[in-house]
Formats: sequence, C-alpha cells, structure tokens
Amino acid sequence: MGEPEGAAAVAPLRRHSARVIVVDARDRVLLLRGGDPARPEKVVWHTPGGGVEDGEDEVVAARRELAEETGLVVRELAGPVWTRRLQFSFDRVPYDQSETFYFVRVDRHDVDTSGHTQMERRYLSGHRWWSLDELRSSDELIAPPDMAGHLEPLLRAELPSVPVPVAGAVLP
Repeated sequence: MGEPEGAAAVAPLRRHSARVIVVDARDRVLLLRGGDPARPEKVVWHTPGGGVEDGEDEVVAARRELAEETGLVVRELAGPVWTRRLQFSFDRVPYDQSETFYFVRVDRHDVDTSGHTQMERRYLSGHRWWSLDELRSSDELIAPPDMAGHLEPLLRAELPSVPVPVAGAVLP
C-alpha cells in the first residue's frame, strides 16, 4: 500500500544512539529482543542502548541505557569500537539514526528489567546470551546483521584504535 495521493513524505528524524556490546566469560553476547510497537510482527535482536539525550555525553548515555535495560551498572566501557547508520520506522515515525557501540566484558550477569522505562516496556520483549555459532546460524533478524564477524576480534581482546563501521540497513 502506497502513500495516499497528495501526501507529503515526512523527513526522518535524526537521532544519535549509544549502544553497548556486553560479552560474558563464555564469549556470549547479550542481545535484547525488541521491535516497533506499530508492527509487533517485526522483531530484531539488538545490543542494549538507546538515544543520547541533549547535552548528554555519549559514554554516559551508553552506561545509562545499559543500566535501564539490563540492570548492569558499569564504570568503564571500552571504545568506541563500532559505528553504523540506519533508517527505520518506530511507532510510525521515520528515523535516520547514527549509532556508536562500546564494549564491556563481564563474568556473568542476570538481566534485571525493573529499570525499563515505559517506552522500553512497550518494545522490549526478551533477552538472551548468544554464542558466535548461534549468531551465525540464526534465521532471526540481528542488528547489526554482520555482528558475528565483527565480534570475533573483540572476543580476542583486539579492540580497534578507531571505530569500525558495521552494516547499517533500511529496516522493513
């Protein structure tokens, strides 16, 4: 179904997001299951993170989002290690988003969702720890889609000196 005749296209909102790649002692990455509340059938597994608020430092935003979404409070983050840009629609609003990814290793962590904001409760519907093999063999939508390949150097403690661009996308 196309745009109604005479309807003007809405320019996407520019947004910057700070995300955290959390890896445990078993080399598994923590991903959250979420999606667009307007299209609940479209689900994507992604790293914890979210929008950088006006005047907020990017690392502070990444740590805040990590604590809100997972209950994990950390002092230090490595990076930035990855960047990407993507376009998507959320709650019928188009976005053009740039993302910066940071990295942290933990021995283990039991996810606590009690800090979710009202919006996070609307779109986050689960979490799990993924191995590289599971990432590679999954038919599920994982963001970024080339995560497994870019995760390998991080698991070997090979952190880039400048952030590596990872696959962006126009999400359906």
